[in-house]
Amino acid sequence: MKWRALPTLLLPIPSILSAPSSSSTECVNDGTSADTSCKSTDSGGDHDCMDRIKFQKLVSSFQQDESVLPRLRGTIDNVLSEADIASFVRSLPHAPFVEASGYDDDDDENPNGRAYAAPMGYSAVGIKELKSSSSEAYRKLLRIRERVRSTTEKALDLCPGSLYIDFTTVSQKTDGGAHRPHADNCIHYFDDGVAACDATRVHPYPNRVAASILYLNDPDSGNYEGGQFYFANRTNHGHVEDLGAVQIEAGKMIYFTSGIENLHGALPVLSRAGGGIESVEPKRLALAMWYVFDPSLRESTEDSDSNDPTEIFTLLLPDRVDMDSLLHYIGTYIVSRQNKPITGAWTVSKYGDAILNVLFKDHSAMFSINFVGPHQNNVSSSRIVVERHTDTNRRSSLQYMLQESVLLHGILDELSKFMSERKLDGNQRVTFNDEVEGARKKLPARQAS
Repeated sequence: MKWRALPTLLLPIPSILSAPSSSSTECVNDGTSADTSCKSTDSGGDHDCMDRIKFQKLVSSFQQDESVLPRLRGTIDNVLSEADIASFVRSLPHAPFVEASGYDDDDDENPNGRAYAAPMGYSAVGIKELKSSSSEAYRKLLRIRERVRSTTEKALDLCPGSLYIDFTTVSQKTDGGAHRPHADNCIHYFDDGVAACDATRVHPYPNRVAASILYLNDPDSGNYEGGQFYFANRTNHGHVEDLGAVQIEAGKMIYFTSGIENLHGALPVLSRAGGGIESVEPKRLALAMWYVFDPSLRESTEDSDSNDPTEIFTLLLPDRVDMDSLLHYIGTYIVSRQNKPITGAWTVSKYGDAILNVLFKDHSAMFSINFVGPHQNNVSSSRIVVERHTDTNRRSSLQYMLQESVLLHGILDELSKFMSERKLDGNQRVTFNDEVEGARKKLPARQAS
């Protein structure tokens, strides 16, 4: 892979040395507007912190004034001590790391479009996998992630309690592992060399507002070269000069807002040319976290002793739908997708007369589709009930949650096609379309169009 150098560098990235401090925050809303005025007091003196509205205004202002960009990104040294990092890395089990999946492929018909796709040499372990495989690593991660969250919040001048963690993952890049430039909340393309969000394509995670990457090892301890995180040049096809990359140091954290203003990627991880240990695979470890403002989207860490199914969505159907024909139609579609994204990804089976069970390859979870006819199960109208099933000893994996959304979006598309071939009146068609869109919003990931 060739990385092209540019004659210009990125805007400087501010560095904030971590230091213990005591702080408190006062927020006042006069009741006449949605804006809240906040002031944070710490050892460095009084300063105003931003609520979400002021913050979003600041982020959107970058297109008119790029001088605000240093306020939307930065690096922080020594977020974790060497001892804390070493302790956490030692506690990480190897087995739960799984090959990571992207949420869209390259658009061959639109080479200027850039949707995120799974890179080679990249695997990850999520908080749920860690919880089921190593209670020690899980407990340590919970403490670390809150420190990282609060540090990110403060670095972006957000008032305490503003950010909620949307997703946490420990990433592992091996030989060749890299990320091309991308944004975290929109799919971008280049218009005459300048990056812009593609309004015609829906990103799976449009609500993300910020992210952080914490290095968990360095080239010496990980036996690798390269692998640096970088901010891409938004005005020159996303290329970046090597000097724009962030030097890797264990305990260093990069923080940034999630939009087009902060295109970012990672240079390839390489085996060490000399001085490395040939028998040891190169591994770059990092803790990646994404943040939202909406508390309903925050990542769950709650314990649950129940293996009761979780309802994903219920879809009300128009009157007089032939449920047997619909079940056969949807079952045929699922069978056609059993080998997506990999061979044997899904196994579909019929349970009883009206339920399809769809099991993922890693057996971490499955979902069922119950085709409920009128007057069945004490309901007055036909409906489809989709539920997720896990057991108490294992949680649904990273790959499962993503691929579940991909497959269910496809099923919703097929339901729309099925109904379009039926003679529905105008009100029925509008009502059903609203039902489908409501179901999409309940899926863990948005549809990548």
